[in-house]
Amino acid sequence: MLCVLLRTALLLLSISALCPAQTANTVKLYPANPKPLKATAHLTSKEQRVGKWVYQVFYFRNAPQQEAFRVEIGSYEKGQLVKDWSYGIVAEKDMTSDGPPDYVWYGGDDTGQRLLWFRSRENRYDCTDVFKTAATAWKKRFGRAAPDLGDVGGEAQAMLVTWDAAAQFLNITVEDSRQAKVRSVRLRIAPGEFTECQQTDIGLGH
Repeated sequence: MLCVLLRTALLLLSISALCPAQTANTVKLYPANPKPLKATAHLTSKEQRVGKWVYQVFYFRNAPQQEAFRVEIGSYEKGQLVKDWSYGIVAEKDMTSDGPPDYVWYGGDDTGQRLLWFRSRENRYDCTDVFKTAATAWKKRFGRAAPDLGDVGGEAQAMLVTWDAAAQFLNITVEDSRQAKVRSVRLRIAPGEFTECQQTDIGLGH
């Protein structure tokens, strides 16, 4: 009996020793209560109108004239500006281990929301649409259309979005209440299955 207890204790100690390393490699991309920033340690931003579209344009602090990327935040319809209520950066960190910071942008209002992940690559940024990436993975797994995670207050919501840098997987946990029983679905998505942002989202950005 004593031997069993000792083995169990040693096993628990070995697991707890591994946890800090796993936590250090995991980055949360979707905070529970997003508080988007218009400026960060490395970026500043300003709004710019191009035709009927309005963009949030981000510039590097150490090179104020150099644009990092931009995101469409609204447009003029019959002379009236319609745009997101809340928008900006919710995460700034080197998630790809290549040196420059990567960024997660959030935007939305009382009806819809978007989550865009800008990853640095060779002096430019690739943009991944996180919710559309989840929708593609959902359809591949279940063989049917995914719930709209961009629908605020919808029957399916993204509860947790994390990037596991060590395993190179995007993990998205969805709480789906469309059926009688609420279920939690976890999607594990490799970079090769990411859905790129649409041109209408990122406008003229690099």
